[in-house]
Amino acid sequence: MRKNGWRAGVIGAAVLIVAALASAQDWRGQGRVEGTVKDAAGNPLAGATVSMRWTDGKGPDIQTSKKGTFAFLGLNGGEWTVDISATGFQTKKISYNVSQLARNPPIVVSLDPVVEQQKHEEAFEIGGQKVSKDTAEAIKAANEAWAASDWEKARANYEKALVELPDNVSLLEHAEIASYNLKKFDVAAGYAKKIVAVNPDNTTSLLIIAETELQEGHLDAGRAALEKVPDEKITDPGPYLNLGINYYNKNQPAEAEKWFGKAIEKKSDMADAYYYRGLARFNLKKNAEAKADLQKYVELDPTGANADTAKEIIKAMSPAKSKHG
Repeated sequence: MRKNGWRAGVIGAAVLIVAALASAQDWRGQGRVEGTVKDAAGNPLAGATVSMRWTDGKGPDIQTSKKGTFAFLGLNGGEWTVDISATGFQTKKISYNVSQLARNPPIVVSLDPVVEQQKHEEAFEIGGQKVSKDTAEAIKAANEAWAASDWEKARANYEKALVELPDNVSLLEHAEIASYNLKKFDVAAGYAKKIVAVNPDNTTSLLIIAETELQEGHLDAGRAALEKVPDEKITDPGPYLNLGINYYNKNQPAEAEKWFGKAIEKKSDMADAYYYRGLARFNLKKNAEAKADLQKYVELDPTGANADTAKEIIKAMSPAKSKHG
């Protein structure tokens, strides 16, 4: 059975905050969006222009790096329009929902070249490899579905193309993200493992592997994947929280305390992290620290699911008053 763990708590908080921000007119905020632009063969496109447009038509523009990557900081939460263009390629326009709290899935876009109509259209080539018409049509249908955020159709067609092109990293990455957006985490992790076998430093794939393994209670595999990701590239505290919960459930409160602390370092107002660290410290007989953590939890989430339990533990740790004053 998959644990809801940190995800439910974080999403609940995010909904409230995003709703409050939705009325703001300025496009600036706390959201971060990153991604990659490639050609149809899976090669990175340097110098492509990525334009983020807020509801008022304003927003930042950026050009991709030599590796085809880009990153935007300081975006407001909500629905954005994203235009991706490059000389010699067809421009793509997509809608993208930005969260200011949760980790936003990367934007991975393939641009089709601008070509003149050919008389002979039966010869198809992807990444220098000749493919069948069915595979070429599957990729086209998948890319169109991707642009429309139709993740089920996109995933199904990328899977068709992968039958003939099983090692194409671009197709694997698209299938991975489409599966993740469909909450088919086990399927996404399967693609992620294939990607990491080719590119061991793929941050997105490593985090998907870590999250899935930890959700399934596979502590060693989840921690091994997470530790391969540089700490500065982890913006979502969820994996740390989930790792701590796994250690706590395995009766290893000292390790649990460590990872709950790392979650708090990433997000100092993450109520659940204080609650679980308080439990770990209580088990370690660090009563003063445990009490401080549980009080912080109650302060941050006074009506939370664990508020009554936290208050009872705090009361149990408080010294009884003398009858004689």
